[in-house]
Order: sequence, then C-alpha cells, then structure tokens
Amino acid sequence: MPRISSISDLSAFIDQNSAFVSQVTLYTYVKARAGTSFPKMFENADFLTSLTISRWHIFSASVCDLSLFAAAQFRKSDHADDPTCAAISIELGSNILKSVEQTDVDPKVFTAMIRQLKARAKTADYSTHAKGDGFFSHSSDAFMAWAPVVDEFKELDEEIMRNSMHLRWIGIRREMANRLDTDRTFSNWIEQKNQTRFTG
Repeated sequence: MPRISSISDLSAFIDQNSAFVSQVTLYTYVKARAGTSFPKMFENADFLTSLTISRWHIFSASVCDLSLFAAAQFRKSDHADDPTCAAISIELGSNILKSVEQTDVDPKVFTAMIRQLKARAKTADYSTHAKGDGFFSHSSDAFMAWAPVVDEFKELDEEIMRNSMHLRWIGIRREMANRLDTDRTFSNWIEQKNQTRFTG
C-alpha cells in the first residue's frame, strides 16, 4: 500500500474509509435484520430514502472521528501540540464535509457536524487517544440513532451494533498508523499554512 505523505493523501484516506465504514456497517446490519425480505425493501422508495439519510449522518460522524484520530498521530510522533492537532483535525474534517456533493440531506447536517468537530477538537486528549477507540464513539452513536430500524430492535441489538462499528475501525486505525508518514505529511501541512499566510 502507498504511504500517506501529504495532507491531501490523508484527507482522501479519511473520506474513503469513512464512506466504507458508514455504508458497509449500516447495510450489513439492515440486511441481517431484514433477513429474506431485504431485497424487497429496496423496492420501497421511503426505505431507500431513509437508508440514504442514515448513511450521510453516519458518514459525517465517521469523518469527524477519523479526523481527530489522524491529528492525534502527529501528537504521538511529537510533531504537534494539542492546539496544532486541533487545527489539523478541524481542517481535515471541515474540508471533507464542505466538499460533499449530494442532494439527499440538508447541508445543515454537515454544518452542524463541523460545529461539533470544532468543539471536540478544542478539548480532545490527543495523547491518550492516539491509539485505540477513544475518538470513535460519535460514529457509533450516529449508527444507533440513524439506522432505519425500529427502536425496539436497536435496543435489543445495541451491543451488536456498537461492536460491529468498533470492529470496522480497528483495521482502519491500524492501516493509518502503518501508512502515515508523519514527517512528510506534517511538513506538507506546515508548507500549506505558510503559503496561505504569504499569499492570502
């Protein structure tokens, strides 16, 4: 696998893997819950709309979670202090969510998530959560809140649902840790900041 050696590489990794986690986790669960009636559900326009809306909410929460984790890698490598990590995570998540092209949900969904990301980023413990799942509760919460399944089933399935999200993230966190070149990526971020300062 190629190394992640720039902010654009890191942004693409977050975007792609957030989309993967949100879609696969959601569809796998709904398919398991629906059983043999799953194919027929895709003939129901209202259900498809609900599924799409759910996916965007889970995606946006996933982007924020993974952006915070990505920024923490620069704290772990001693490239950045907490305020700098906050700036990096906000920039990563905000740019991805602002660039989403869709007509399924109100853009205010993404605006609200960016606002939440900014609040989380400013108080995050980047040292403690540079490993593990400390930053990943919001995507799990979004999955619980937005999956288009009756609340009774979600109450029964909560442990299964949260574990399925947790397991999806383990491999992605490991892949990021293995592929991310923190030296080059952080240098690229600093270079971009300097260019903006002198040209903006």
